[in-house]
Amino acid sequence: MYEVLIVDDEPLARQSLQYLIDWKAFGFKITGEAEDGKQALELMRQRHFSLVLTDIRMPTMNGLEFIEKLRGVSDAEVVILSGYEDFEYARQGLKLGVNDYLLKPVDEDDLIAALRRIGASIAERQLLRRQRDLGLTALRDQFLRRLAHGPLSSPELEEQFRLLNLRNEAERLHCLVVEMDFLSADDGKLTERDIELKSFAVRNVLEEMCDGKGYVFEDTEERYGLLLFGTGGLNARNDDMPVKLAEEIGAAVRVNVKETVSIGVGQAAGDLRGVHQAYDSAEKALDAKFLRGKGSILTATNADGGEAESPELHALQEAVYEAIRNQREGEVKEALGRLWECCKSSGLGGNRIRAAVLEMLVQLLQLATSYGANSELLFHHDYGDYDRVMRTKTIDELFAFVDMKCVGVLLLLNRLKDMQPNSVIGTVKRIVQEQYHSNVSLRTVAGQVFLNPNYLGKLFKAGTDSSFNEYLLQVRMEKAKELLLRTDKKVYEIALAVGYGELDWFYKRFKSYAGISAGEFRGKYAKESESN
Repeated sequence: MYEVLIVDDEPLARQSLQYLIDWKAFGFKITGEAEDGKQALELMRQRHFSLVLTDIRMPTMNGLEFIEKLRGVSDAEVVILSGYEDFEYARQGLKLGVNDYLLKPVDEDDLIAALRRIGASIAERQLLRRQRDLGLTALRDQFLRRLAHGPLSSPELEEQFRLLNLRNEAERLHCLVVEMDFLSADDGKLTERDIELKSFAVRNVLEEMCDGKGYVFEDTEERYGLLLFGTGGLNARNDDMPVKLAEEIGAAVRVNVKETVSIGVGQAAGDLRGVHQAYDSAEKALDAKFLRGKGSILTATNADGGEAESPELHALQEAVYEAIRNQREGEVKEALGRLWECCKSSGLGGNRIRAAVLEMLVQLLQLATSYGANSELLFHHDYGDYDRVMRTKTIDELFAFVDMKCVGVLLLLNRLKDMQPNSVIGTVKRIVQEQYHSNVSLRTVAGQVFLNPNYLGKLFKAGTDSSFNEYLLQVRMEKAKELLLRTDKKVYEIALAVGYGELDWFYKRFKSYAGISAGEFRGKYAKESESN
């Protein structure tokens, strides 16, 4: 996870950013907050952050001063949070090397797009840094990755082995793929530094155990590849060597790193030209980790990944939906249990099971929406749920995720069951009366009463003969009238007090509602109030 620092003097702004998106789904985690640039610099000196989101207008030290001084402390990526009036400042920030700027209030889609760009940039920079730091090791890694995903021509193979001082006399070659299970954890317990140290420790174990037997290379951030030398040709009977080594590696990592690795063992290759096929078989073997769990040793012969359709699967999915419709928690859990047992015993591969789960999420979304439930409380519409499903490394992780979604829909429907239309409308009116001064909207209120915004809008219209926005306008304008007559507040202060951040918009809305401007209203009716 890339660690994030938020710098803004407004506590509400910092809090809203935390809950705007699922940061972990995009590889980021908010681990620090600061009220101004000075406090942020102190935090940067104490802890490494990969990304800083900073406001411009702040006391003590503003955003631009902070960004200038930041470069002497950290190479973190920087995103400016800016209001429209701060555009010129944002331009200055871009000249100082910031990555992007986002207009406040921050839009969810804009933030996600920025995180995707920045995440890719950080990953690329980390890879380049590793290659620079490791020197010859990085060059070997790069070549061995190409060899593993080849094929390469014979002349190139010979030249690269000579230039990189690699052995090339094996009678038989074996490939292993070692995946670090802790990198797929989504609990946020490991910092970026922890992950770097553990990954380095795993490589040290691999280098030590493969010394004289072959080569270790970094394939991806989550995986190391092993190219091992065997003897006796393809028909030799000592094929258990790579499996035994895999078992020893797994045990050594558990003892020395206090973590687990899953290892795919591929079929043997007769020469270098067949390495890419051997490596491919090791990767396919590792796919069975999805079914067998973390810490597994998986060979090309025991990997289970059949794709035959199970006739039971669809019926069991329908049983889950029916139990949710009937709002019987015991039946839901029982149906889910039968469904997962069917998946495990069906011979279906990981991708087919993931496809079935994605289909279930769509059905659950439609089911919740059909009852008027606010699906945004349970489902991420920005592909967050899709990414979560596709990132799961074991079948148990996937099942736990779907169980959570099913129980969430069930609880949501249970809450809606006892809600009468008049009660809902009364609750909505109370929320508006209490929150008219804030950025309240049909969507935010719908979230508080667990209903779909469109459904709530229709329900409110049917029960009151006015739309939600008309009612909100009425509450705000009547409160504005009251403040105009009973206080000495200036018009712009009243606009802010009733929820309007833009004074021009308040002027237009008030005149449209009252027939006269706010100033004219105060001048006319304040005098009448005094004379009475």
